[in-house]
Amino acid sequence: MIDNNTVAVILCAGKGSRMNSNCPKVLNKISGKPMLAYIMDAHRDAGIKKTIIVCSRENILLIQSAMVKYENIDFVIQEEQKGTADALKTAINKTSFNNLSKIFVLLGDSPLITSLDIINLSDFSEECAVSIGTFETNDPFGYGRVVRDKSLNVLEIIEESDANKEQKLINLCFSGALVLGSEKVISLLNDIDNNNNKGEYYLTDIIKISNDNNLNVRDKILNYDNVRGVNNITQLVAAETIMNNRIMKKFIEDGVNISLPDTSYIHPDTVFGKNVTIEPNVHIGEGVIIGSDVTIKSFCYIEGANIENNVIIGPFARIRPYTSLADDVRVGNFVELKNSNISKGVKVNHLSYIGDTSIGENTNIGAGTITCNFDGVQKYKTKIGKNAFIGSNSSLIAPLEIEDSSYVASGSVINKDVPSNTLAISRAKQENKIGWAKKIKNRK
Repeated sequence: MIDNNTVAVILCAGKGSRMNSNCPKVLNKISGKPMLAYIMDAHRDAGIKKTIIVCSRENILLIQSAMVKYENIDFVIQEEQKGTADALKTAINKTSFNNLSKIFVLLGDSPLITSLDIINLSDFSEECAVSIGTFETNDPFGYGRVVRDKSLNVLEIIEESDANKEQKLINLCFSGALVLGSEKVISLLNDIDNNNNKGEYYLTDIIKISNDNNLNVRDKILNYDNVRGVNNITQLVAAETIMNNRIMKKFIEDGVNISLPDTSYIHPDTVFGKNVTIEPNVHIGEGVIIGSDVTIKSFCYIEGANIENNVIIGPFARIRPYTSLADDVRVGNFVELKNSNISKGVKVNHLSYIGDTSIGENTNIGAGTITCNFDGVQKYKTKIGKNAFIGSNSSLIAPLEIEDSSYVASGSVINKDVPSNTLAISRAKQENKIGWAKKIKNRK
């Protein structure tokens, strides 16, 4: 049973040197989201509302800043990385949470665990003093091996570095997730020593010690893909493949029409309305909200944008952060929008760049239009009113305001404000030199 005094302890103090990353291992991203965030979501969705995250002195500030959206987190520092048992004891001794009833221990580098796995472990823990998550694999290298008796009670977990040849053949492995269900078991953490090949305090030793004290230990077999660890970039890529498949499956089940989901990337926190179509090879990053009756055509890249209803984007369009598209907007191919508010019914045609701009309702932006918003030092804003028409291949030099119902002639360079109901033309007078082309050809 998960109650208000249940706590999840997430072990995140390891250096993760094999990741070859400048950030803490647990903050490396999978599908645009830190690994640690997936673990937070999983146990919170399972009903555990209190979390202790064990950090190192070097990574605590970065981890704290990445977890700001979550409440009821106690961050504690493991001063020396002396093993997982020492990390758990640090969590228990330093936490501000009182009267802990049950402790779930999770690894910060196992981001694929699900809320259902945690619920299953919780239900299973009612039958024993210690319950552990296990998995079966034909390639158990690197994992602790689980030894059972004939009644399927867990006798001990043997770390890879301490296993003999026979023990290394065992394919039942410890996932790193376990539940301590009684004060008696928690008190036995003090009996763990570091008499092993690495000289560390292994949390897995609690299994044998519990058995020695007549406390039963059982295991719950979990799906390997849900508990596999991430210790290097190869494993990170493998985990991302699994997570991306899950994300796509969830969105499709929710009614999003994703063509060829294996070709696209969608951030898991994306919000979709009804009747949305995502064509192949689309990238939707963090912070995107999409309304109903929207079509995102192939090869579009969208991040940090709010897209309302009945919008068509692309193909080959890029929508950058702080951009909003109102109802009935059309964005053509090879268009880039950045930090702009595009009002209802606006059409931004192909090969255009619109940056730091607001556009009023029902305005047409012709092909090849560019808002020149940067002078090399500072960025400036462009304001275009409603029912305006911007001719193709126009350059709009900010700061600039083009008022309602105005026209800009194609090929113009506009650097002065345009009043309403006005035609603005700014281009050199055309001159035709008869016979000039023939003379050039005769030189060859």
